[in-house]
Amino acid sequence: MAKTQKRLMLLFIAFIAISLLLVAAYETNLLLPGDKAEALQTKFVVAVAMELSTIVLIPLALYLFRIPLVKRRLTSDHPSDKLLVWGTVRMSMLGVPMVVNTFCYYRFGLEVSFGYMAIILFLCMFMVYPSMGRCVVETTPDDTPDTPAPDQQ
Repeated sequence: MAKTQKRLMLLFIAFIAISLLLVAAYETNLLLPGDKAEALQTKFVVAVAMELSTIVLIPLALYLFRIPLVKRRLTSDHPSDKLLVWGTVRMSMLGVPMVVNTFCYYRFGLEVSFGYMAIILFLCMFMVYPSMGRCVVETTPDDTPDTPAPDQQ
């Protein structure tokens, strides 16, 4: 479990580091921002695509481990292997759009909608922080049934 937790932590740090490197590269003028600022149609299409993906992926990533199929797989045999796969999926659902939004923020001339989406995704990354306690809890089967017992209705 410790090996899985370290790999997920590395992925967590990598997404944040890539975004910070993009910010550093553009803010120090190593890369010049705004080279696609005049491409209004492209900016509109990319903005809509990123807004939709951000709106869909945040709740899905936060709810992913509660989906019955995923929960069964995480609590079955070899939970550490399954946690690595599903944890990578979950982290990528937040990290990839964060990096893309950070890149688009500078590429399209400091377009604030991309910046706000990147900040929101950055904050959501901490809601799936891969601590050892979280890894253990997410691979432990629940003792409570999904539906109430007949005498409790």
